Amino acid sequence: MIEQEVDDIEKVNTSEKFSDVSVPDDGRQWYIIQCFSAQEYKVKARIEKLIEDKGYSDRIFRVLVPEEETIEIKNNKRVEKTSKIYPGYVFIHMVYDNDVYYELRSLLGVSGFVGSKNTPVPVTEDEMLKILRKIGDKTRKIDVDFEEGEVIKVVAGPFRGYTGPISEINVEKGSLKALISIFGRETPVQLDFDQVEKSVE
Repeated sequence: MIEQEVDDIEKVNTSEKFSDVSVPDDGRQWYIIQCFSAQEYKVKARIEKLIEDKGYSDRIFRVLVPEEETIEIKNNKRVEKTSKIYPGYVFIHMVYDNDVYYELRSLLGVSGFVGSKNTPVPVTEDEMLKILRKIGDKTRKIDVDFEEGEVIKVVAGPFRGYTGPISEINVEKGSLKALISIFGRETPVQLDFDQVEKSVE
């Protein structure tokens, strides 16, 4: 299932290079741990404590809960938040070792590794590169509760005080077009989401 999710990730143009994606001579690779609901950050903290307590820093190199920043605009309020891209999964960069594997499996909150019953399957280099690109993309996604045809009021900028229906919404750019009556003529005006609010009449 996670492989399918990874395949659906859009490629992001970035000049950032991820040197830890390829497999070095020591055999380190990325694996996926499946967690119980809402346990991702707790499992991450337990793995980091295990690394410290058992001296596993030469076998476990990175623990990752992939996240993305989103902006939600609801009831005219702009809320920035961080969301997990793959709820229920923790990615771990390590050299496979039976002892480490069984210790990780026994951690509280861990349901198992992605793979066959007793053998975890590493994430391919291409899949992991897509994930790292995804979290390296700082473009924030925006969830909006505006709808086309809905009447908005401009609260900031040169058109402040005007009202009009929304004719177009561009979520990626965080803007919309509204048909505002200027000198008796409906004129399409492009506005940022934070320049408008729902008109209450």
